[in-house]
Amino acid sequence: MTIEKFMTILQGILVLTGVIVVFSFLFFKRRTLQIKLLGAHFLAPILVYYSLGVFDLRGMQVNVPHNVELLFSFLTITAIYYIQFQKRYSRLFLTLGVFFIIFWFTNILFIQKMFFNSFTASFLNFIIMAYCVTYFYRLLIDLPAQHLQQVPMFWISTGFLVQGAGAFFLYLFTDYLTKFFFNDVLIYWTIHNLMGIFQLILVIIGVSIDLRNTIQASRKDKPIGSSRESLLH
Repeated sequence: MTIEKFMTILQGILVLTGVIVVFSFLFFKRRTLQIKLLGAHFLAPILVYYSLGVFDLRGMQVNVPHNVELLFSFLTITAIYYIQFQKRYSRLFLTLGVFFIIFWFTNILFIQKMFFNSFTASFLNFIIMAYCVTYFYRLLIDLPAQHLQQVPMFWISTGFLVQGAGAFFLYLFTDYLTKFFFNDVLIYWTIHNLMGIFQLILVIIGVSIDLRNTIQASRKDKPIGSSRESLLH
């Protein structure tokens, strides 16, 4: 794996991520809070990428914005699923949030510090998998009126689940896989990025469906319903 191919894949990820951000923020006032949070979630990695050049971060410094992004990702994804579950399980979400924030601070200050916080990333991806599995369980119970392929959150959660499961495995066995690839870190991150591309494609499908629903509703001059109605019905 050459650095040129790696950068090409990375640029492709940035383009797909930008598409999600644009699709999430179109008709901003009419979009549900979940979709707005989703747009903010995917805007963060773009800002992190360009901040490396703006602030001329080098060496271990490049990990700082990435580690901060982990906390932001947790907050946005947690908010998305908290709303999706109709703000049920408030105590569970609050407890999980406090525990994650404590773990994030402990890891970044005392354990992995300036290194990429792979422990925090693994924990985050485990939480994401739990959110997605719970969503699919609730989906089977609630049985939306429309076909699953027309439910935006179905595609979005599928994307998060695929990326979360793959990234959880990669982060958990970072040291072993790096040695397996003969210390070629580019191969390791390329696998991660390819899974990210698959996730982004699935999320784009979900956001596109939600955008189409928003456009159709605006043409009929009908207000967009609650987040649950627009995403599940």
